[in-house]
Amino acid sequence: MSGFFFREITIELSAQDEHYLKEIFHLVLMLTLNGRVVGRTDLLSRESSPGVWDANEPLMLREIVSHFTLSVYGEIGTEERQLLASGEVYGPDLYDELGEPVKILLDGHEDYPNMILKTKLIAADPFDITQPLSAGKPSYFDRLVRRNSQIRSDSSAVSSSYGYGGFENPESINIIIQRQKLAANLTPDDHPEKPRRLSNLGSSLGARFQHLGNINDIDEAVSHLQTAVILTPDGHPDMPSRLYNLGTSFLARFQRLGNLDDIDNAILRLRAAVSLTPDVHPEKPSQLTNLGSSLRARFQRLGNVDDIDNAIAQHQAAVDLTPDGHPDKPELLSNLENSLHARFERLGGIDPVDHAIVQHQETVSHTPDDHPDKPRWLSSLGSSLQARFQRLGNISDIDNAIERHQEAVNLTPDGYPDKVKRLNNLGNSLLIRFRRLGNLDDVDNAIAQYQAVVDLTPDGHPEKPSWLNNLGSSLRTRFQRFGNLDDLSSSIARHQAAVDLTPDSHPDKLKRLNNLGNSLLIRFQRLGNLDDITNAIARQQAAVDLTLDGHPSKPSLLSSLGSSLRTRFQRLGNLDDIDNSVAQHQAAFDLTPAGHPDKLKRLNNLGNSLLSRFQRLGNLDDINNAIAKQQMAVDLTPDGHPHKPSRLTNLGISLLTRFKQFGQSHDVEACIAQFSVAASSSIGPPSARLTAAKKWIHAALINNHTSLLAACECAITIIPLVAWLGLSIPDRHQHLAQIGGIVRDAAAIAISLGQCDKALEWLDHGRSIVWTQILQLRTPVDQLREFEPNLANRLLHISQSLDQGTQESNPRSQLKQSPEEEARQYRALAKEYDEIVDKVRSLPNFRDFLRPPTIYRLVETAKGGPVVVINVSDRRCDALALVYGVDGVIHIPLPDLTSERVAELQVELKVILKSSGIRLRALREEIEAGGDEECKRILAELWDNLVKPVLDSLAFSSDPEILPRMWWCVTGPLAFLPIHAAGVYDTEDSGEKIQDYAIVSYVPTISALLEQPDAPEHNPFRHLSAIEPSSGASYIPNTEKEMEYIRRRLQNRDHVVLHKAEATKERVVNAMKDCNWLHLACHGKQNAKNPTKSALLLHGGDLTLEEIIRLNLPHAEFAFLSACQTMTGDEALPEEAVHIAGGMSLAGYRSVVATMWSIEDELAPKVADEFYAHLLQYGERPDNRKAAEALHFSVKKLREEGDIEMLSWVPFVHLGV
Repeated sequence: MSGFFFREITIELSAQDEHYLKEIFHLVLMLTLNGRVVGRTDLLSRESSPGVWDANEPLMLREIVSHFTLSVYGEIGTEERQLLASGEVYGPDLYDELGEPVKILLDGHEDYPNMILKTKLIAADPFDITQPLSAGKPSYFDRLVRRNSQIRSDSSAVSSSYGYGGFENPESINIIIQRQKLAANLTPDDHPEKPRRLSNLGSSLGARFQHLGNINDIDEAVSHLQTAVILTPDGHPDMPSRLYNLGTSFLARFQRLGNLDDIDNAILRLRAAVSLTPDVHPEKPSQLTNLGSSLRARFQRLGNVDDIDNAIAQHQAAVDLTPDGHPDKPELLSNLENSLHARFERLGGIDPVDHAIVQHQETVSHTPDDHPDKPRWLSSLGSSLQARFQRLGNISDIDNAIERHQEAVNLTPDGYPDKVKRLNNLGNSLLIRFRRLGNLDDVDNAIAQYQAVVDLTPDGHPEKPSWLNNLGSSLRTRFQRFGNLDDLSSSIARHQAAVDLTPDSHPDKLKRLNNLGNSLLIRFQRLGNLDDITNAIARQQAAVDLTLDGHPSKPSLLSSLGSSLRTRFQRLGNLDDIDNSVAQHQAAFDLTPAGHPDKLKRLNNLGNSLLSRFQRLGNLDDINNAIAKQQMAVDLTPDGHPHKPSRLTNLGISLLTRFKQFGQSHDVEACIAQFSVAASSSIGPPSARLTAAKKWIHAALINNHTSLLAACECAITIIPLVAWLGLSIPDRHQHLAQIGGIVRDAAAIAISLGQCDKALEWLDHGRSIVWTQILQLRTPVDQLREFEPNLANRLLHISQSLDQGTQESNPRSQLKQSPEEEARQYRALAKEYDEIVDKVRSLPNFRDFLRPPTIYRLVETAKGGPVVVINVSDRRCDALALVYGVDGVIHIPLPDLTSERVAELQVELKVILKSSGIRLRALREEIEAGGDEECKRILAELWDNLVKPVLDSLAFSSDPEILPRMWWCVTGPLAFLPIHAAGVYDTEDSGEKIQDYAIVSYVPTISALLEQPDAPEHNPFRHLSAIEPSSGASYIPNTEKEMEYIRRRLQNRDHVVLHKAEATKERVVNAMKDCNWLHLACHGKQNAKNPTKSALLLHGGDLTLEEIIRLNLPHAEFAFLSACQTMTGDEALPEEAVHIAGGMSLAGYRSVVATMWSIEDELAPKVADEFYAHLLQYGERPDNRKAAEALHFSVKKLREEGDIEMLSWVPFVHLGV
């Protein structure tokens, strides 16, 4: 016997199971081909089911199983023949072969506990579920395929029951196609079943295309469906359905490849299907809505208004033909809304979104959570709410949109074909809210959703490029807020992948090229590589050139190109660029309909380009037009909008530019008003607000405006927000490097206005930002715990987590997290930390909790000796001194010192060090002579123009027997010059060197001296010596001698020694936790490219600055860093103390001996020996507060006793108390 066979299936239900009858029917109906469930279970409506079953009776169905064993083409195998001969069969034997999936899904299922399933094999080949049920009605199979070929409203893409995630086993669709191909190939062309079998094969290929994205599948599908239509005679009842299937396949190929012939053919076939189908036919609304969606797709590509008008008409007809309460009604309404919105976006007019929201809300409210369509309606409602937010800006709309999208995601099972689309929609709404409100959780969550979508979508899937594009845009957005270059690099990579995966003819190719160009533009603005701006413009120009004027994306593409051209003009000055920029922005503005949410952005961009052209050519019309357009953009932007500060700033810049050209006082007053509002805003990126504050200062200086000090105060307040605690330390450093000398300039302004107290506060608050943030994390909360123990404990926990993480990998964590997850968690902790600190400050007596100290506290730092801050600004140079017992700040002008000269001295010293061969700790004979004379000249100039005026003003006297302590806090390039060694060395006379007047120490900030450590005698003394001579570029033999000197000096005191191979990073760090004194003799290096990677070179691995900073050693007292470059610092961050010595101070060492550059190997042991000798003369227990004195006299003794080059002793410095 050959051919098909069928079975009779009886399902007996208890009363409580009857409401599952429809679902069970669909499961059984689709139980084909080896008993696998090959489709979704919720797709057939009750109305389309055959009249062979009744809800009140046991269900009797016939199921076709085609070529069960594949043993011989079309022949039933031996096992099937045995089953036929045996008659009725029950139980697991048959389940194991044919019915197991049904048993797993139904038999014994918790939802159907009382159901009994029986099967009986009847005969062969009398019935085929692919046959039409009756005249004019499609078969079960055709119904299933067509029902799910409809274009979903939330994706505008063809969906199928065999789409992504639709199979228990993806091989099921391959088996179906294999057998359908066999059936079609074995059927002659003149056989009446040939068109039906070709149509079924084409539909299955189209379904696999949706799942896997293989272009060959959709090409084959179109070919087979075309042949099926050709072979179907006119008037045949299946002609409409076959035309419909062919049209939807053309549409699917157009959406993937963008070939205009495909969309034209899709519309042609769908029109024919609609015309042949009577209005009463249940498939008519589906045909109409897909025709409407195809017309909308062509409108979005070509911009023909007739297409969108016709699309709306088709969608409206589909809605009108569908009764209220029909399960398809919400989707049809959503498709209508999409077309109405597309028309509104292009042409303006009445926004249809309000009506759509009402319809969606009504549908959602009447749909139970367990209804299979509930997630789809929630998603549609969320998208409509999002659209209204983008139009009107009501925050409640975007909040509700996110809630609805989240509900849709939660109700959609994993693996369901629409899960990724709903995750993507949720990401869209989160990103939109972030752009409005700036909540970092939103952008992190958006990226998480987009990343999940990309991860869940297999390579080759037609939507993969779209998901990559969205992920790239979200990463770019986060970079613009936080400045992490990894985000920008990842953004460019995702956009490039999206472009590469998108065929040239695809309608979204142009948008993706444009987005890639936008990310390249931003990287150029950050890094300045001309290739980036050239590539950005090339991609954006290609996108513009290939887009028709009526295309709805044309204005956006023109605007992006205009911005890139302006940026290149600002770099290279080519007039063609700025003329083209103005032209592109003007065209973008003209093509954007009134009321469009981007209209004001394009107005602002046009104003910016007109300003740039005026600055080059001076045409009065340009500046007046720029101001007019920017003023309009500002006036129409609501307060609270995230772009308001930047638009105010742009308007202010144009007003200030016109004032400088024509001198009209009302312009400078107006520009100050714009800048002050922008800088003082609580919204928008801190970097944009800081830009506004800088411009405010500049404008106020022009006419000595009364707001000048307020402008400076505003800028100082914003700086810690730019270098926010939630960023990684390298990112914070990057932001601070871009800020420049604004703090020093603000202090110079305050000094000029007689506000020296304020200047000193600003110099303390606005410098060493990262240093201060880390110390604040380690601030005790004992006082807070007395009043609010729970709040104190939570703050302590978060502070410790942030401190240990520093947004780097936490070695204590046992959880394996991706860098993205770690960074996200760190930012969330930082946000909570800020919120708790604000809450604490709202408590009585805690208003100043963790606020920067005022001048009244800072004066307390001078108890041990004068503290002098040197401010170096382009405006002026001054010393500000604190002397104990003197109220306020002593101001010492330095008229002979200029910032330009200080910068020159820094460069000259670098040249001297380089020419002398000083790189690492080296032997004396390896250091070239000749640098001393040049060094003496620099030290003499520092003496004459800086140090001597300060000492004279403070009435210091030269008395070698009584030397007071003195602390210097230097700014700008002075941080790299040896102030502690300033003097005249060509004379033997005393009184011409700083060492003759004071024992000098450095501090990164004045407030670093506020926290006084416990008296040393309260803690037991334990010393660690770590000696590693061999890690590095050269062997440093005298470290061995250095260790012996220290052993001899410490004698019987508690002394831990780690020598050579013992001095590993792990062992040294562990010993540092147990010891409060530290001496390290090894190689050291300053990393110029990444200063947090500066390191001490230990055995088998480097101890880096970022690792040192993570240490929290509350009992640490003193560290002697007998290594090179341990207080060299980073030239881009002169205010931040980014060096090993600074890291040791942050770790807890209140007193540190370090080196400004490389040291001589022969001298280092002698300095250490004399240092400990001096220190230990005061008693058994060394006092770290005497470290500066010990270093002073040990170097002095060696200098007086021997012939020591200046470049050898000058680098030794003391930092701290």
